[in-house]
Amino acid sequence: MLGGNERLSPMIKEADIQIACNDLLNYLSNQYKFRHFHVANEGKKSISFHVKLKKMGFRAGVPDFIIEYPDGKLLYIELKTAKGRLSDSQKLWHIQSETFNTPHFIVKGTLHDCLKEVEDIVKENIPLRKAS
Repeated sequence: MLGGNERLSPMIKEADIQIACNDLLNYLSNQYKFRHFHVANEGKKSISFHVKLKKMGFRAGVPDFIIEYPDGKLLYIELKTAKGRLSDSQKLWHIQSETFNTPHFIVKGTLHDCLKEVEDIVKENIPLRKAS
């Protein structure tokens, strides 16, 4: 039973985690040498639009964030809620990343857990910017 000061938190959506992690990455990019982007791969699309995207190079399973840092290095981050599951195409992308020796992180949990893990990934893999 919940006490007086405790509240039930609303169900967090993957998009909420992505937005919060993007805000964090924008902040961290002032301290660490990297650039990042999100691949808008979610949402339902019409069959004709999906065919068009595929012709344009769309690939199912692309991780949520791609981070590029010095010396041509990059890493992938896939975000999931605590109950989220990888799709088959996301599992395949992860396996291919291992084959290519490209760091590929699956970050899963609460909003707080994901933010902490993304921050740790940046701190452990990406160099700091030099002070001006």
